[in-house]
Amino acid sequence: MRTTQIKASLLQRRQDLLARYHDELGRAAEELDSRESEEVEKSTEQWDARVLSLLGDADAAALARIVAALRRVEDGTYGACLECSAPIDRDRLAALPEAATCIDCAVDAELRAPKRIAL
Repeated sequence: MRTTQIKASLLQRRQDLLARYHDELGRAAEELDSRESEEVEKSTEQWDARVLSLLGDADAAALARIVAALRRVEDGTYGACLECSAPIDRDRLAALPEAATCIDCAVDAELRAPKRIAL
């Protein structure tokens, strides 16, 4: 997948997530449409921080993963596992564009995670 497609996919996922909060998103979109691209990036990050305070834990975590993936796209590290530096499988990235780790490291992390007890 090309960088432009990856970025577009991540931006769409971000927009879909934020669409749950569409009234505020509409106001932010109007604000962002009137700015230069560098200002847009700064405004987007500020907007994300404001919205994070309103989101539930799951949505906040998802948005944080998407924003982190967009940063990796920008700095050229997208597609490399943050744990072992191995390339992340294309199928994994296609299914989960915000993936930060290869499947092996993701499984290892899951196995190390404390078990949750359902009440």
